[in-house]
Amino acid sequence: MRSKAALWSLTIALTAALVLGLGEAIARMAHARAFSISAAQYIGWAMPDPVLGWRNNPGVHPADEGAHEPMTILADGSRATGTPAGAGTTVLIVGCSFAEGYGVRDDETFAWKLQQRFPQLRIRDFGVPGYGTYQSLVLLREAMAQGIQPALVIYGFLPFHADRNVLTSSMLEAFRAFGGERFSPPHVEVRDGKLETFPPFVVSAWPLEEQSALITLLHQTELRVRLANREKQRAEATSLLLAQMNQLVEGAHGRLLVATLWDGGPDPETYRRVTADMRRAGIAQLNVTYAGAETRPEKILVGGTGHPGAIIHSWWADKLGQWMVEQGIAK
Repeated sequence: MRSKAALWSLTIALTAALVLGLGEAIARMAHARAFSISAAQYIGWAMPDPVLGWRNNPGVHPADEGAHEPMTILADGSRATGTPAGAGTTVLIVGCSFAEGYGVRDDETFAWKLQQRFPQLRIRDFGVPGYGTYQSLVLLREAMAQGIQPALVIYGFLPFHADRNVLTSSMLEAFRAFGGERFSPPHVEVRDGKLETFPPFVVSAWPLEEQSALITLLHQTELRVRLANREKQRAEATSLLLAQMNQLVEGAHGRLLVATLWDGGPDPETYRRVTADMRRAGIAQLNVTYAGAETRPEKILVGGTGHPGAIIHSWWADKLGQWMVEQGIAK
């Protein structure tokens, strides 16, 4: 009896091992790879933050693309803009790496160029790589609570911020904690027409996920299923966040400009809905997507493949500066 039970257990174990081995082989043939926590790298410009997930780290840090240009982060976490002593009315910029000017020299960012054009203003660039609308809103609240009272807030918007706002599965796979694990940045969900907020947290790897492509594939599938509804909330969540941002700025007697720095992306319908919602809400918006004569990637992108380069930043500065003059914010 015992020998039959032992034989049955052995048969089950061997069958399971065979099935798992076959599954592992198929997963690797399909180009799946085991999850690698050790692939994490030190990012000098960023430091952990319990509320925002990460924030800019004061100091001078080289970019990790192109010519590795130095980027100066001031003590308050803003990018250097060459603000002269005695500058007056504050214009505050928030957004992601495009707004911050990742990959270009300090004096090549559109924020620096606006500061040079309007020395009577105080241009402060609080763009942070990887941020979406929600994190930008939280950072803006923080800055204003600390006494910054901007006459104008420029939010550098990109359509894929909508994915970051609700944390789609593709965004979750793109973000890594400082230790290398999958990382969930602070994000929102829409429930009964209202926003529910979630703090940042690490998504732990499954047992043996670092050794097995099959287990990695199963975990990725589980995460995609769990987050499948997020895509449907992208437009509504982003519009609600922009409405809150506008209310915050107007409540402090300032103005908000949502400047679309690039209107491309795989989801044009979400962008169309968000821009339509902004029109209905009376939120000022300006599309400054680059459309200049120079189109060679090696001339307009950092390293030919990276972030927008100096030529695009000059385009943005020209378009934003023109709008600021037309609106009576600058002369």
